[in-house]
Amino acid sequence: MLDTFGLLEADYIETGKVRFVIHPYYLGNPAMGLATEAALCAHDQGKFFEYEHLLYEKQGQIDYSPQSLVSLAGEVGLKQDTFSQCLRDRKYQDYLENARRAASNRGVKATPTFFINNRRVEGNQPYEVFKSLIEQELKLAQ
Repeated sequence: MLDTFGLLEADYIETGKVRFVIHPYYLGNPAMGLATEAALCAHDQGKFFEYEHLLYEKQGQIDYSPQSLVSLAGEVGLKQDTFSQCLRDRKYQDYLENARRAASNRGVKATPTFFINNRRVEGNQPYEVFKSLIEQELKLAQ
């Protein structure tokens, strides 16, 4: 998925053809909820994607405890004390719960789920799937 995103970013996001908006959410596992909060805490320091990518790389290798999540923060160059405070304060807990409800209302049942306008795409798909849908939507917008 990371290669696909890089291509989409270069071809559509950076060129201004599409706007990419992310609404982080998780399916209900409390450990994943904390990891999602951690990614938002990383966003506070401008490193959301770096942190998120590292979480995916470490999937199955870490326990998603606060200590592990703070340790990962150091790996991407975040200020660990600021990051740790954000996690302790549960700064994004309410935001994520609202995002979970909104996703549920839209019928989201899998991660990742993408919407290209109102067209849902579930799971990690190849670049060509996204490109085809984006091109269709761009033609409709003309």
